Amino acid sequence: MKITGKNGSDSRPVDGDFVTTTLVELTPGRKMNRVPSNVVFLIDASSSMGGNKWSMVKQAANELIASLQDEDRVGLVLFDSSAKEVFPLASLSENRETMKKAIDKLDSPSGVTNLEAGIKLAFNAFESRSSKDRVKRVNHVILMTDGFPTDDQGYRVEKTHKYESQVRMQEHITLTGVGIGSADDYDANFISKLSDLGRGSYYHANDLDKFKEGLKAEIQKLNSSVVGDMVLKMTGVNGKIMRIAKVAPEINIYDIPGNTSSFDIKVGSMTTDVTALLIQTSSKANGEPGQDTPLFKIHGEYDGERTDQIEISVRTSDKESDYTQIDPDVFRATQMLQVHLNGEKIQESLSSGDKDKATRLIANTTRIASNLGQDNVTRALTRLATDVKKGKSVSDELATIKAESKKTRLLM
Repeated sequence: MKITGKNGSDSRPVDGDFVTTTLVELTPGRKMNRVPSNVVFLIDASSSMGGNKWSMVKQAANELIASLQDEDRVGLVLFDSSAKEVFPLASLSENRETMKKAIDKLDSPSGVTNLEAGIKLAFNAFESRSSKDRVKRVNHVILMTDGFPTDDQGYRVEKTHKYESQVRMQEHITLTGVGIGSADDYDANFISKLSDLGRGSYYHANDLDKFKEGLKAEIQKLNSSVVGDMVLKMTGVNGKIMRIAKVAPEINIYDIPGNTSSFDIKVGSMTTDVTALLIQTSSKANGEPGQDTPLFKIHGEYDGERTDQIEISVRTSDKESDYTQIDPDVFRATQMLQVHLNGEKIQESLSSGDKDKATRLIANTTRIASNLGQDNVTRALTRLATDVKKGKSVSDELATIKAESKKTRLLM
């Protein structure tokens, strides 16, 4: 495993605070073998999931079971008014057909949406395996839902901190969220936030084609995984960490640690693709030109192995021309992240009723996405601009932007 790092600019002013953006890339070795997966399907079985949606998720579960490898394990948890484990994590080599039959015989959906019980039971499924047994495996939950979490009476739960805490605590289990149907019916912000905290993907499956596209992407990711659990170790942090975000093969925003000189970044599983992160650091110089300012050291630990350690630093300069030169790779990665972050800003502006600000953001983001070649994002932004002018619902366009702007695999 190779680890490299480069700054947007290797120079900084001699005085004051200055933010440096560093692109850290992890490149798997060509001879690294696929690691098997432990996958738990966490499926909403409440009453709103009936009809075509139920047929769709049953078909999806069966297709995933058919597409994964014999050495993989699969479990299934349903949640409605309560939660139940249909079958525990078990080897596909011995149980593939039994699992398919169990899915085919599932009862019709009913009840409310007790997501809290579902998440707890899904994560507990991994605890039934010994720690040694889980080493060198992708441990992954796929959440499929069409609605909001509710209480026992079916009223929407507005405060979502407890669900986010459940996911955030699982340092070695990733989670992908699939929002099924119109984003007017489920909370795209909430599901995408859970996916970020779970270091997984987010899919807005508002039609069958998008659902199949997301399913195909998950299968490809699981079948091409070569690292079960990557942790980046940062030490010697000099200054303040402003933001940490994975930008390839998809975007995930990480919680920013407090002012500390060392901490871990839980990356999760890795495929054969390059994994890239942007780390933004604010540092102070000592007023002398030509001095190296260390920012941090970083290395990766994964599946009992480790990468080399690299040290990132910048040099002070009193020449403005030195620190205004931007590395094109870092600039492109920053632009991809900006598109994703602008989706949040657009939603915030529309929620506050500031349509003028939202319109300006949409226009700016459309230009960036178009220059990057993010065609699906560009089209969604164009539809969004039209619907904002007409006063129509924009939930599906915003959810599409969230989902599509995360996909950066082919852009780096």
